[in-house]
Amino acid sequence: MKKKHICLVVVACTVLAAACGGGETPVDTSRLTGPQREWVEFAYAHEKNDETKRAWEGLTAEGVKSYLRRQRPRLCGDSASLMGSLKEAGYTADEMQEYEDRTEELICSHP
Repeated sequence: MKKKHICLVVVACTVLAAACGGGETPVDTSRLTGPQREWVEFAYAHEKNDETKRAWEGLTAEGVKSYLRRQRPRLCGDSASLMGSLKEAGYTADEMQEYEDRTEELICSHP
């Protein structure tokens, strides 16, 4: 369960420019806003777990949007838990700080 929890957090790190959106990642972000799309691209690019990346790639556009909607309270409300999960996943302190900053800027600051 802990591995699944870490993967879900990091996925959100997750993260994912849509193949149909012309971005750099093979994740369909066509249903996302600009800031959401930018965050997904960032999270995907920084994802350390290949299995998690494949899970992102397998989501439909609606699946990506739904995932972000479900994860928003965790990403924006429980910083300590998020940082703990990132640390367990192998992120450095600088990477964790960048992840937290980008999440605040692109997800938490936009209703």
